[in-house]
Amino acid sequence: MVVKEFVQDSLAEGDVIALVSLDVQGAFDAAWWPAILKEMRDCGSPRNLYKLTKSYFTQLTAILAMNSIIIEKE
Repeated sequence: MVVKEFVQDSLAEGDVIALVSLDVQGAFDAAWWPAILKEMRDCGSPRNLYKLTKSYFTQLTAILAMNSIIIEKE
């Protein structure tokens, strides 16, 4: 509610508001990362947010575990 009130008050005063919230655990597991990055570039995402997202995608490890077989790949 504090954030909502802050945004409402700021908008009423004519300020520009930007809010970024990331909760990414598992959020991008099935997503096509190049398309996400392309869309971020195309829509003019802030450079630091683009770099942060790209960094997240490059530091992931996929693990496939079946019975006693475990395959891990960056």
